[in-house]
Amino acid sequence: MSDGSKTIDCIVLGFGGVGSSALYFAAKKGWEVLGIDRFGTAHSFGSSHGQTRIIRTAYFEHQDYVPLAQRSFELWDEIQSQTTTELIRRTGVLQTGDPGGAVIQGLKSSVKEHDLDVEFLSPAEIEQRYPVLKVPRNVTGIFEREAGYLRVERCVASWVKRAMEEGVNILTDTTAKSWTVEDDGTISVVVTSEEGEQVLKSRRLIIAAGSWSCQLIPEVDSRLQIVRKQQHWYQLDRIDIKAANGFPCFFFENEDGCFYGFPEIDYLGVKFAEHSGGEVLDSPESINREIDENDRERIEKFIDDYFHQTRKRIVHFSQCLYTKSPDEHFVIDHSGGNQNVVFAAGLSGHGFKFVPAIGRQLVGMLCGDHDPLFDFLKVGDRFAMAR
Repeated sequence: MSDGSKTIDCIVLGFGGVGSSALYFAAKKGWEVLGIDRFGTAHSFGSSHGQTRIIRTAYFEHQDYVPLAQRSFELWDEIQSQTTTELIRRTGVLQTGDPGGAVIQGLKSSVKEHDLDVEFLSPAEIEQRYPVLKVPRNVTGIFEREAGYLRVERCVASWVKRAMEEGVNILTDTTAKSWTVEDDGTISVVVTSEEGEQVLKSRRLIIAAGSWSCQLIPEVDSRLQIVRKQQHWYQLDRIDIKAANGFPCFFFENEDGCFYGFPEIDYLGVKFAEHSGGEVLDSPESINREIDENDRERIEKFIDDYFHQTRKRIVHFSQCLYTKSPDEHFVIDHSGGNQNVVFAAGLSGHGFKFVPAIGRQLVGMLCGDHDPLFDFLKVGDRFAMAR
């Protein structure tokens, strides 16, 4: 383990999605950087795993995310250009819902505000383009051709690899217990591992702890909700659900909730999951990693309602964690008003696509940079009543 008596330039707590990119951008500043994770690189115990994540700019959650998504696309393309490993693939993303529902209304606002290049499709046009789908007659479809998916574990591993090539050191299987700012401005981080407890010193601190944020960030403590989510992979007896055959990622809102998925990209089949619902947990450690039969039944109903098929077989499942803020928007800010401590938390199940933009922003905040695009994600008085 590192020499605890030495003060380094920057410590990053957690190197999942956001933390892995923050490691890289911090190293590009010429800083001596140390990354600490309670598990390891691209692990399966938090939020940044499960093979794929959707990336899109047509954003129903809030139109202010659109410029951040556009910036993230540029940064993902940049890292993709520097590796032969596929990190991003543009399959297109199809989103559908009731014309008066939250998804379609939010999408229309974003499309209009930012003049996004999308297609509006009727149910008949969707079914003509994708014969595997059964589309309710009362929905509107919006298709974004340049959207697609990210290979989540590969992305995290790529950011960490690039960071280490820039000289970053990492500690795995090491838990950050607490941190304090000393009178001289030095930040002391208490960590534990098999080697025992140690205090590490740094001039700057980035906290990207995912579902463990409540334990490390006073501004969010009890305000964040940890939700267990289940992902399912099914083999269907159709060939037109393969990415190679042009099937897109999808996000469908209906009266039962919001469901999403990915085309078949390998032997596991089509990945399905529900964005709505989920089991609220007391802590990330309390997650049950056995299959939830109620979640499975809801997914199978969705498959039967929306996909023409005569055989479906589940071949894999996994759990991941949403860390939801009360308004389901990210929280990115300084902690305690200290200009040398920054954090990102509460990504609420839609944050991975923004990983490079958020990582770079956190490093910029430590340098005193101000980017107004992120202002709507500051703590402010957003959670004054959320206790």
